[in-house]
Amino acid sequence: LPGYRERQQQVAMAQAVAHAILTQGRLVAEAGTGTGKTFSYLVPALLHGGKVIVSTGTKTLQDQLFHRDLPLVREALGVPAKVALLKGRANYVCLHHLEESSAGGTFASREEARDIHAIARFAGRTDSGDKAECLQVPEFSGAWARATSTRENCLGSRCRHYEDCFVMKARKAANDADLVVVNHH
Repeated sequence: LPGYRERQQQVAMAQAVAHAILTQGRLVAEAGTGTGKTFSYLVPALLHGGKVIVSTGTKTLQDQLFHRDLPLVREALGVPAKVALLKGRANYVCLHHLEESSAGGTFASREEARDIHAIARFAGRTDSGDKAECLQVPEFSGAWARATSTRENCLGSRCRHYEDCFVMKARKAANDADLVVVNHH
């Protein structure tokens, strides 16, 4: 990797992670900022070749890990592992609820109406349906509550959009992946 410099603590942590994987043991590791924790667990996890779930504390770290660090390490190692990103249901556009909201036409504000239309355009061109990728609509817009689902209001397999459901696609990709990046929530 360009600019990489070896750090003894990083190597020691990677060896401890590899040992825990090989012995099917447990490892609790704590390391300070700048140690290189991400590479310390990604390298042995990818080289092992089994199923791995990496859980982060925040969605921001989850996105950084999946979109930046993981591709970098995977390419450097030349490992063809299948990877997936899996977030909670509220992070994906629900085509049913979006359609219902758009058809209803009653919005709390002009901004919410504008945001619903922006989400609809996004839903038509995205593969993931991940609201973090819809940069035109603020994360805390009220429109998201109308364009996502909850466990309680999801129609599941009874939904006419089930085959195109972003949540179901993300879950299937995670099921098929070698390494899945989730967050604690």
